[in-house]
Amino acid sequence: MDRPFETRGRTAVVATMHGKERVIIPALAPLGLAFLPCPAIDTDRFGTFTRDIRRAGSQRAALDAKARAGLAAAPGADYAVASEGAFGPHPAFPFIPSGFELVGLLERQSGAMIVGRYLSLDTNFRQAQASTIDEVEAFAQAIGFPSHAIVLMAGRDGPIIAKGVSDRSILISQAQAAIECGGSVWLEADMRANRNPQRMASISLAVQELLSTLTTRCPACDYPGWTPQTKDGRPCLWCENPTFESWIEVRQCGNCGHQAERCLDADRRAEPGLCLICNP
Repeated sequence: MDRPFETRGRTAVVATMHGKERVIIPALAPLGLAFLPCPAIDTDRFGTFTRDIRRAGSQRAALDAKARAGLAAAPGADYAVASEGAFGPHPAFPFIPSGFELVGLLERQSGAMIVGRYLSLDTNFRQAQASTIDEVEAFAQAIGFPSHAIVLMAGRDGPIIAKGVSDRSILISQAQAAIECGGSVWLEADMRANRNPQRMASISLAVQELLSTLTTRCPACDYPGWTPQTKDGRPCLWCENPTFESWIEVRQCGNCGHQAERCLDADRRAEPGLCLICNP
């Protein structure tokens, strides 16, 4: 029986049309995969950031669909790697923009996928309506133009005037024409990976998390993903009651259910400031 997600000496393909292979292939080198040339796949059909093609389902569903399209387009590949990003308010701090990247490795033989994740605050995700060229210039500076491209639209819901604008003269001329025609222009940071170096860096970090998951295996069944989660409850230095500080490390295999727990730095006690009894 083959080892789950055995990668050394196997073939893989990256399902992308936006240059993500530039960070994905080098980062996954330790797996020993032989990467085939990227096939021509229209990944935009699964959804675009400019909403001209709406994503039909969840971020994870789009990731799965891209990876399956990769395997379909490369019959000789044992694995497909795909990436899907989502941008919006941070889940815990809604006033801060964030980006959430998923990178998955889909195994043809089993149909299973291992996923790496990265939640980033280092994003230039931004949208704005501009009615003057000064506002256009301010937006461009805020998103890191020209190394990060801009999308121009007639309004929040379109139509799209231009994507991938990274030339100042083109930006100004097209923005001016839109303002003269409609009174304003809608601006967005182009979030496609090949037009957004900040996003490409986040994808690279999600790939690192994927690599860590793939190389951390369950001692019982050898399946990837033997990664730890932590539970709060470290005893308080003063009263010994549980606090909000991490105390227990838990590992549980998603394949066979094998579980293990250990105490983190068992002799150390938490500061009373983290205790609801001593610092209510």
